[in-house]
Amino acid sequence: MTPVYAIYAKPETLLVISTFVVAIGTVAAYDIAMFFLKNEKAALILGISYFLHPSLQGVTLSGFSLEPFAATLFLFIVYYLITCDFRKLALVVPLGLMTHEASVPVIAFIAIYGMWHHKSIRNRGFQAALIILAVSVPYFFFAQMMRTHFGWTGSPSLWHEWRLVGATSPVDLPLKIVLNPMGALEALSYDWATKASYMMTILIPTAFLALLGLEGSIPAIPYLFISLFSAYPLYYSFDGHYGAFLAPFIFISLIHGIVRLQRKPRFRHSVLKLAKIATAGCIISLIALLPSAYYKYEVSGMTSDHNKIVHKFISHIPRNASVLTQSNIFPHVSNRPNAYTIPPPMWGDEYRQIGEEMLLNLRRSNIEYLLLDFNSEAHYVSAAELIYDVFSLENSTKYERIVPEEDGVQCYKLVDNLNE
Repeated sequence: MTPVYAIYAKPETLLVISTFVVAIGTVAAYDIAMFFLKNEKAALILGISYFLHPSLQGVTLSGFSLEPFAATLFLFIVYYLITCDFRKLALVVPLGLMTHEASVPVIAFIAIYGMWHHKSIRNRGFQAALIILAVSVPYFFFAQMMRTHFGWTGSPSLWHEWRLVGATSPVDLPLKIVLNPMGALEALSYDWATKASYMMTILIPTAFLALLGLEGSIPAIPYLFISLFSAYPLYYSFDGHYGAFLAPFIFISLIHGIVRLQRKPRFRHSVLKLAKIATAGCIISLIALLPSAYYKYEVSGMTSDHNKIVHKFISHIPRNASVLTQSNIFPHVSNRPNAYTIPPPMWGDEYRQIGEEMLLNLRRSNIEYLLLDFNSEAHYVSAAELIYDVFSLENSTKYERIVPEEDGVQCYKLVDNLNE
């Protein structure tokens, strides 16, 4: 689930784009609430509560990625499926499938939710959901095959998220859980306090009303499955973009919970009052959680002046030249076949080992340009330092700086190719 995004675009631009994409999802959130509750004011308030849910803040603030698009498309798929708007459904489902590899199982479970909603196989909505499920399953395995076809030979993840149960990817996780129940129990209980706290924090903004409508969380099962059985803290925290796979369906569970509560004859509170309670829960949770996590987000550490310097250094590199750089700059030079990067070694010993192996191979390739930024985030700087050390740039006779260092940014060119 690693996004490719332009880290050196203006941070305020990235923030606006991500926020705008998530905000579009509030339109579908409002429509879903209106469909079930038949109350315009309550639907509007709940649409706002969806946008304010704490788990979506990491989606918007952690850098520009594909997850905001996924979250918004999930809600539109649900809405068009339950309302049987098949023309629009035929548009958003392919877009959702192509957005992110992790979106495919989620959309398959949206289809299962659609079948639950429409109940009868004679219902056209049920049939549409069945078609979506039938397309999603082979598409998932087709996408995995295409990665290999285009040259992917690495392991699915270097994080080893499911090492406790013996799985190497989400694909083999269900089988490993069946074959290794003790390992599965150990994985589920790993960091259990943090996982339990995460789930509680997800539910508090809904005033726990989402627990009354858990059928709305059917599409969240794939994400909950891979996150709760993992040993990777980012999967069960608000500090990243993974909330996109959970927040839309917690919202739908909230809607179902309100509907179920309203059907109780002795319950006297109005739909509008319940919507206000849920929104108040979101606001209180957001105020409590966001300040403590904001400093971790990439958008808070970027400056437009530094970005301009990086872009200026990139302009010194010819479009057809080979270049090696760190991964946050790589998207800006990746339109050439001979651009290279390494994973930040700070992520773990295995990342360092793989990075060193890659660099040793690249030393024999006579890379023409090296572009390093020693004034970015710590894990990216660790990659710059490793490149610097492996290529021995301090005393190198092969590389020469083509422009003076500026704000920690350095650019080197292979001496053999200098035109003197």
